[in-house]
Amino acid sequence: MSENISTSFGSLLKQLRLEAGIGLRELAKMIGKSPSYLSEIESGHAHAPSAEMILDIAHALGGHKNELLAAASKMDPQLTDYVAHQPEAADFLRKAQEYGFDKEDWQKLDQLAEIALGKKENK
Repeated sequence: MSENISTSFGSLLKQLRLEAGIGLRELAKMIGKSPSYLSEIESGHAHAPSAEMILDIAHALGGHKNELLAAASKMDPQLTDYVAHQPEAADFLRKAQEYGFDKEDWQKLDQLAEIALGKKENK
């Protein structure tokens, strides 16, 4: 893992923690880790934690799960499990990568999924 990921994750974590008005010791206690460990993460001197711990942190901060996972280049374990058990989903993601999907493409797909689900529920 590059230091840039560690640094950017740590900076984001600190920003979100301060915005939430939660002290370092308080957050550490909430997630069962030491304040010194969190300080090392926030300063970029320790690697971003596991996806599971990131979810615990996000819960303690009241949200920001996707933002924190992205900053750490990690994936939600539930999604990892889903893709692992749905070969079609993995194939689709490979195609999306091959075609270079960007934010607009994903937004359009999200809209199409909503439409498809709406039609499916009305049947």
